[in-house]
Amino acid sequence: MLSFRLHPNPTEQAELSPETSLLTLYPLETDQPRPFILVLPGGGYQHLAKHEGAPVTHWLNSLGIHAGVLDYQVGDFSVTSLLNDVEEALRWIRGASQHWNVISNKVGMIGFSAGGHLASIFSTTRAEKPDLLLLGYPVITFQAPYAHMGSRLHFLGDNPAPVELHSFSSESQVTSRTPPTFIWTTANDASVPVENSLLFSSALSEQGIPFELHIFEEGRHGLGLSKEHPHCRQWLSLAANWLREHHYTKIEELITPTLFIAGDSTAAIKGAGEKPMTGWGEYLQSYFGTSVRVENRAINGRSTKSFISDGRLDAILKDFKAGDYLFIQFGHNDEKKEDPLRYTDPDTEYRRNLTQYIEAARQLGGIPVLLTSVSRRRFTSDGQLDPLAVGAYPEAMRQVAEETQTPLLDIFAASQALYCLLGEEESKKLFMHFPENIHPNYPNGVTDDTHFSDEGAQQIAKLVVQALKQNTASPISNLQQLL
Repeated sequence: MLSFRLHPNPTEQAELSPETSLLTLYPLETDQPRPFILVLPGGGYQHLAKHEGAPVTHWLNSLGIHAGVLDYQVGDFSVTSLLNDVEEALRWIRGASQHWNVISNKVGMIGFSAGGHLASIFSTTRAEKPDLLLLGYPVITFQAPYAHMGSRLHFLGDNPAPVELHSFSSESQVTSRTPPTFIWTTANDASVPVENSLLFSSALSEQGIPFELHIFEEGRHGLGLSKEHPHCRQWLSLAANWLREHHYTKIEELITPTLFIAGDSTAAIKGAGEKPMTGWGEYLQSYFGTSVRVENRAINGRSTKSFISDGRLDAILKDFKAGDYLFIQFGHNDEKKEDPLRYTDPDTEYRRNLTQYIEAARQLGGIPVLLTSVSRRRFTSDGQLDPLAVGAYPEAMRQVAEETQTPLLDIFAASQALYCLLGEEESKKLFMHFPENIHPNYPNGVTDDTHFSDEGAQQIAKLVVQALKQNTASPISNLQQLL
């Protein structure tokens, strides 16, 4: 049985019998027809995780999508009754189009954990299907060895028959009518193995169903909107872009500024073979959520000179639009005198190159932001940090910022202050310091005081955000508000 509640209405009775599911609606205030997405929280079919309910509808509303939460039956329930409730909710939502502007052929469903199982098994076995499907760290299979036993127990009981295990394992029920699907999870989920998402993705692939799969390296089960896990929080912007591709969000509603990073290996995205080395730019997106799209175009080994000669600045400018931001951080490779393809004199060519980046962004109506080179970890014999750890380049950039009236984030000074605070020994944790046979990517060990560990990248990204918040330059005031 299904009951309904329009949010917010505190006078309504919220207590339900175990045989009742409750649909709480979170409609937009709009005269224009909009898509709808139904949210199914997780909880192992034993309870419902509230952080995977209403907060998710608020995010969907921010994208211009009507939303609702189905507090479905848990504990002692009939599987048929449960699936009927989901079907009734979906039919009611599609039928409501003439009353409160729902686009009836754009009704999606998002499920987390056990809610992901309910969403996926419903979408693969019932005639009434959502038009698209989003799954967060979903329970998919009830078959060993990857089954989440708690969900299986509460869904099928103590001794399910083999035919039931097959019938309610979603990967076994995918057909050509399964809707397009977005999936995200973490590789080290200790509750619901990542293989659940891989099995479902493989089944979608075999049936030719469009899907998008994102697996983050680390993160506990049940993250929801991932507020406490900045790296996994990227799933929000990835899902928003996917929803835009499927026309669930209006283009004008998602015209958000893009923040491009032009820089070197200290900021660049690292591949699996380089990990745990991490660029600070990999953690910047998490501070903006969906309000800004971070395009990290930094690349290993580049200087202001080679970044231009390789065509990488031109590639940024091709995608750059008015209102976008260009973060510019170089210096480490500019000081390599032995390499004429990269070396720039800090008082001449380096300054000219920085000015070229600045003027190019401004000509397209964008906002350039200079970031002094993040400092190498270089202590002198008396235990002090070397003020020339990246040569004369930080000071040259400060002068360019002043001359061109360009916002400056002094990351060199901020990073040196951080290393000083931690001390010579403790600051090693921020960098690639590993003895041999500790990490498979570095069997001979590594001692690198330029490139960051994952922890170091997070700390430098935090310094960038702190510097951004503290900067009083008016051109970046809007960017500060979007943090």
